[in-house]
Amino acid sequence: MKHWLRLSLLVVLYGLLFVLFTWPLAVQCTSSFLAVPGHDSYVFPWNTWHFHTAVRTGQPVFSTDWLFYPTGSWLVLHTYTPIIGLLSLLVGSDLLALNIGLLLSYALSGAGAYLLARRWVQSPLLCLLAGFIFAFAPYKLQRLPEHYNLVLTATVPFYVLAFLNAFRFQERKLLPAIRSWRAVVGCAVLGVVTLFSDYYALFGLLYFSLAYAGWYWFALGRIRWREGRTWALLGGILLASHVVIWLLRRRGAEDNGGFWWGGDVVSFILPPPTSRFMHWEWAARLYHDPKVFTMPGSLENTLFVGYALPLLGLGLWAWHKARRGPTSAVAHDEDGRPLAWVLLFFVMLTLPATRIYGHDLLHLPTALLHFIPFLNNIRCPTRFIMLVGLLLPIVTFGALEAAWTNRLRPVAQTGLSLALAALVLLEYWPKPYERDSLAAVPRVYREVATLPGKTLIPVPMGLSSGNRQVGQLMTQELFYQTVHHKKMPVGYLSRVSPEQFALFDREPVLHALLLRQTKPDTVPPAPPTAVQVQGFLRRYDPAFVVNPSFRDQPAHLFLRRLLQPYGYREQLVDGYVLLTPPVR
Repeated sequence: MKHWLRLSLLVVLYGLLFVLFTWPLAVQCTSSFLAVPGHDSYVFPWNTWHFHTAVRTGQPVFSTDWLFYPTGSWLVLHTYTPIIGLLSLLVGSDLLALNIGLLLSYALSGAGAYLLARRWVQSPLLCLLAGFIFAFAPYKLQRLPEHYNLVLTATVPFYVLAFLNAFRFQERKLLPAIRSWRAVVGCAVLGVVTLFSDYYALFGLLYFSLAYAGWYWFALGRIRWREGRTWALLGGILLASHVVIWLLRRRGAEDNGGFWWGGDVVSFILPPPTSRFMHWEWAARLYHDPKVFTMPGSLENTLFVGYALPLLGLGLWAWHKARRGPTSAVAHDEDGRPLAWVLLFFVMLTLPATRIYGHDLLHLPTALLHFIPFLNNIRCPTRFIMLVGLLLPIVTFGALEAAWTNRLRPVAQTGLSLALAALVLLEYWPKPYERDSLAAVPRVYREVATLPGKTLIPVPMGLSSGNRQVGQLMTQELFYQTVHHKKMPVGYLSRVSPEQFALFDREPVLHALLLRQTKPDTVPPAPPTAVQVQGFLRRYDPAFVVNPSFRDQPAHLFLRRLLQPYGYREQLVDGYVLLTPPVR
């Protein structure tokens, strides 16, 4: 079969699985998107709309004043997903581009993982299962309706393929020989596409490249594991790294929350709440247990890759050690031999401290990355389970084929493959996803779109980033902005500078409004002066929308008293309070 035809069929197959898991999104793809109310889902329609709008109007693409108006903010370290923004320029619809981008990412992730597995695994069924495991792992299915950027993994297996075709490494030599300049260019292009998709995936590729090269740099394949001095040296390395990291943490060295977000060993056996068949009562209790997790109930606690695959891998490893079974094609091949080490490396990345049931026992050497400036922006180590989902099936299925060759008939091999696939499908099958849509946008925001002013201030309001939160901004407000097209002095981005928080705090009217929103039961300070209010109105020319839950509360009453002398009109729209400036 020709390569392009095989790739097309694989994309169609995995694309159909995406349609099945997200149904009925496929028939509502121009007006709906997957969402978890109140969570980060709403950032991604805004991302696509902002990119599309910036290009169409000739404004900067990687900065914005639509949020944090008028000073604005950079979007360089924001989870911006400009690759979907580029897609929106082609299809002319932001939500359609968002949904097509997700479908293509899942479909190409599965197809790429199939092709990568096919390099060593002979069974097409097992290769199809390897593609499914990488594309639809619980890590990704749980994040699908919340963190769209973290499921944009289509480039990852294709990069690994290109990397293996591009370079030939030799032990103790720093630089590899070039096998194919075309593949080198392919690595660069795929790296750029990944950069425009998600920086966690990008760093996954970088760490894969370094870990793979490290196998040859340090001649790890020549280690004699039967010698006592090998284990003594390994123990010394682990002890030294543990002590160094313990001292760094004790002295308050900045780790940017890397250990806070680090995984727990029990997470590997904990099915996520999005699992339709596997999230039992004990799993629900454990998932929300503050004694185990620093953030109970957070999806960052998920390291589950199923039970069938890890148990199969451990069983095959034990069988091989006990009986010295035949070497798998992965271990026999020069290019595949480092993969088991790279797999172990990514498992270690997910656990900066070997935490068991909430107790840190041993700091692993990979945790030193969390003390290196810039690199410690990759602060959620559990997200590297994505690469485990790519490599574990390849290593395991290679060992499985080595074990059953000359022992099982082809029909038995096929039956075992199908049984394994059924188990994995049962473990991974997600619950139905929630959706939001343009039709569900409250009517008040369509009223705002017709107003002549340039800004909107919602109540409740606030500023939020991945590191800090002031007040409360409902994330739906970002999606609503794609409808009303008014700039907001508030916002939510992955990274917001401390100066932005300081500027907001120094604005008298916004500061006073925030105090009455966040501390309604305390005695408020003196209201802003008339001069301060007039300056605020000239600068922002705002309308205000008060959420029904804040209607007739201190923040709303403060606004009513503050704005009434300046001719503001108040009206009720489906339970929302709309405060509009006088017509000029």
